[in-house]
Amino acid sequence: MTKNELGQLLNLRKEIRELDAKVEKMQNQRGGEVMDKVHTSMPDFPYAYTTKTIMGVDNRVVKKQRRVLTESERLLLKRRKQAVETEYRISQYIKSINDSRIRRIISLKYEEGLSWSKVADNMNCDRTYPEKLLTKYLKEHPEKKNRKK
Repeated sequence: MTKNELGQLLNLRKEIRELDAKVEKMQNQRGGEVMDKVHTSMPDFPYAYTTKTIMGVDNRVVKKQRRVLTESERLLLKRRKQAVETEYRISQYIKSINDSRIRRIISLKYEEGLSWSKVADNMNCDRTYPEKLLTKYLKEHPEKKNRKK
């Protein structure tokens, strides 16, 4: 694992949320909206009779359309799947670290997005210490590429 890969973590999580929102928006835009007219009257005397136009969603149409994905939605979902897999791999790597100092450094820097100065402040040490410690750890403990079972 490298610092660059760890640095992707926050952006991957944001990208996943953004892709989810885009797919949901596309599905909502596709329809199911229907318009109808209803007859109403005033609640008090003189009980004037009127017609109102209402908008709604036909759930039968929405359910049917959600099963059929457009090409754009497929591409977004494919990108989302890749982002989720990468985010999962990075998260699993972080969880597998036995050294609590290193996990704290990674959590503060790459999960919370703090600067190196703020990481050092949280750990009550010199500004350069956490970065040097992490660099040393990453060199001594390279990620095993063939981990898949």
